[in-house]
Amino acid sequence: MYKNYWEQYYSNNRQSDSPSLFAQYICEKYAKDGQTVTELGCGNGRDAVWFAKNGLKVTAFDQCQDEMDYLSAQFKDTENISFEAKDFSSLPDMEKTDLVYSRFTLHSVSQRKEHKTLLWASNNLKNGGHLCIEVRGTKNELYRQGQPVENEPDAFILDSHYRRFLDLETLRKNLETLGFDIVEAEEKAGFAPHNTTQHNTTQHNTTQQ
Repeated sequence: MYKNYWEQYYSNNRQSDSPSLFAQYICEKYAKDGQTVTELGCGNGRDAVWFAKNGLKVTAFDQCQDEMDYLSAQFKDTENISFEAKDFSSLPDMEKTDLVYSRFTLHSVSQRKEHKTLLWASNNLKNGGHLCIEVRGTKNELYRQGQPVENEPDAFILDSHYRRFLDLETLRKNLETLGFDIVEAEEKAGFAPHNTTQHNTTQHNTTQQ
């Protein structure tokens, strides 16, 4: 949804800079050397590259074809990472993975696509694998700003940017309905600092199948 926004954004922000705090946390606490990671919506590849540098085998998906072509060329000689231009909410079943990683992506799609994505993760994680999610929640400072999206609760358009804010308890229930056990869930400001001074309120959910 609003693919053109992201294509323009990544064409202007192609530097694979330092990884997010969430990626560092997941890598330290849940990932083991040699495991596989599937990233849903990798953007400029900052977290995918971090995982690969830390001994994980990474498959990263994003709908922005130009960015995936760019990253594929940049890391063509790196054996343990691949980038594919696909809509992460419409992936086919594939070889099961140890980690499914979604940072700031579920709030960029509709409720229907969120459900499809979570169902896909349930079907494509190994037993004991982890689904790791960071997302904007309804306590975020941007919640209710912009134009409401018709027939999409808690979704708004602000500065040509679609955001749908997730409720932590609703997300927990949806995950449990799909057979996930909640290992860790927290909601607060400070998970995703911006320009070192501004902080977004986010949901930090790690689940184990």
